[in-house]
Amino acid sequence: MTSEHDPAPSVQDEFLQTLIREKTTVNVFLVNGIRLSGQLTAFDQFVVLLESGTGVQLVFKHAISTVLPVIGGERAREPTKMPVSGDKPNHARGRVR
Repeated sequence: MTSEHDPAPSVQDEFLQTLIREKTTVNVFLVNGIRLSGQLTAFDQFVVLLESGTGVQLVFKHAISTVLPVIGGERAREPTKMPVSGDKPNHARGRVR
């Protein structure tokens, strides 16, 4: 049982620490759809540091939707400047009766 003075590490902290320790390449998807790629180098309560070929970016956690590790020999693609899904959803599909 953990006390208020000795809280257990959060799932988020453990996940991010593992990515940093193993120098895993990640794709970070922002809430606006932009994808950033690189390696996490540090984090705190509010931000993560993401290092890529273009330098280090300070990314606010509230802007992050998803952190996706790049698995195996798959290389991270260059970061996009536009939302990954640029198409608007097609809500005018035919109905099933």
